[in-house]
Amino acid sequence: MSRINRARIVDGDDVTAASLNDRFDDFSQAGALDQFNTRDGAVDLPQLAKTGFQAPFMQVDDLGKSDLLHAAPVSDSAKGTTPGSFSVLQDGAANPTIATYTGGLSITTNDVLRVYWSLSVAAELSGTPWALGLQYNTITGTGGGGNLDVSTSAGCFAAWLQWDVTDATLTNWTEVPGQGDFQTLIGGGYYGNTLQNCGATTIIPLWSVWMRNVNNGDSSSGTTEETRDAGWRGVSGSWHYVSGFTRTIYGLRVVILGVMHPYRATTGGTNALVHDIAPAGGVSLQYTGGRLVTMVNRIK
Repeated sequence: MSRINRARIVDGDDVTAASLNDRFDDFSQAGALDQFNTRDGAVDLPQLAKTGFQAPFMQVDDLGKSDLLHAAPVSDSAKGTTPGSFSVLQDGAANPTIATYTGGLSITTNDVLRVYWSLSVAAELSGTPWALGLQYNTITGTGGGGNLDVSTSAGCFAAWLQWDVTDATLTNWTEVPGQGDFQTLIGGGYYGNTLQNCGATTIIPLWSVWMRNVNNGDSSSGTTEETRDAGWRGVSGSWHYVSGFTRTIYGLRVVILGVMHPYRATTGGTNALVHDIAPAGGVSLQYTGGRLVTMVNRIK
């Protein structure tokens, strides 16, 4: 760009309205902005905030219960029937926490819908849920110690995204595209989703189990099982969507279900995540607060 050079006002100079205006004439640019009089680095989001050209919509909603110190978290018990029914994240007073959009949020084929969410969670365990159902493997001892049951440490809750694209009554919730409802029979009597139908799923681990003093497969002397539940930490999820047509979204929410476990389907050998009811009596997921962020980006 050209450099504007104009001397400073000094003692003795005449200062009039006309002379002051003349100083600013140097900065007037006739015609449209183009590659000769501006650069992309000179244009930032504050200059474009009113146009909404890149992000015409953004909204932040609360999830769960606002409880910074985890004094009285919401507790969701693992489900003991299959196929299990999910729970909607609540605020602690049995009120579902969801994102709603006044008049509906319309997206077109030129938009990318981006959803991000977060939550503070912790596992609450009793008994030995990590040694039930699919949660452990039996390892044959090679040193005379006999067989050893070792937890997979893969027990988890699944959290996933649902929306209502029917109307503002919010009575027609369904899974978002690419996401299943964990109600499909996978095989062996287990219900869940194949991994290809987990496009909006977040996994929440529940525990870690390991063995001490196992010597070359021998667990006969001094072997102890060490266990640690997954304490308070933040989890998050995201989902991006490009629609093939114009559609209106009336609500978004996050739901949870556990205990889940990885599983290799007997038919077709498909990798899946299934509901394992055996540990249900000893597992709950505690949670407090988080956020759900809805953003629309325009791609052209």
